[in-house]
Amino acid sequence: MSFTVFGRGVSDGVTIDEATSPGLLRPPMMVEPPPAVREDQAGTPFAREREAGGRRDDSLRAYREAAGQVNREPSPVSVAEQIMSSPALTIRINDTVGRARDLMAERRIGLLPVMGEDGRIEAVITRGDITRQRIRYSDLAKMPVGAIARFEVLTAGPQTNIRELARVLLEQDIRGMPIVDQAEDPPRVVGVVTRSDILRALINYAPLELWL
Repeated sequence: MSFTVFGRGVSDGVTIDEATSPGLLRPPMMVEPPPAVREDQAGTPFAREREAGGRRDDSLRAYREAAGQVNREPSPVSVAEQIMSSPALTIRINDTVGRARDLMAERRIGLLPVMGEDGRIEAVITRGDITRQRIRYSDLAKMPVGAIARFEVLTAGPQTNIRELARVLLEQDIRGMPIVDQAEDPPRVVGVVTRSDILRALINYAPLELWL
């Protein structure tokens, strides 16, 4: 199967219909502090950057980076490994939320696969998972990534069809998906495909009607 749900002790293959079905993925974990220490989301670094216009939109950046290459001869792409960002930047389950935030800000990415102690992918954390927390960032930054990560993460294989991958991202309303090579033991995260990668492929490669 092209798609697999990984988590703590979980490795289940799913069909394209299952991958696009509502309720497949659990909602992100929320940390609820006592009322006395709650802080509006505007208190988090990512939220301030967004309000100030400091964070560039990922899709717009992908367009601008690729805009100068649209005149080259189109070459069809059809599978995830042809468009994924690789190697994948990952983070450990016991690393802090602050480290995850710093990595995403430094690399200008919005998603990190979360690896367990055994080296297997267990979860994923996104920029939105951090900004949605109703807790003072100075407290949140010290917590382990596992406190707010999305467990049972949906992944795809290197040979997953791009059309199917794009459909799942749209139907599940997620920004990206880790690409996992299950031929290795433990299965290895070899890349990540985001909406920006798909947009970049549309600009750099052949039109959709030429995709296999």
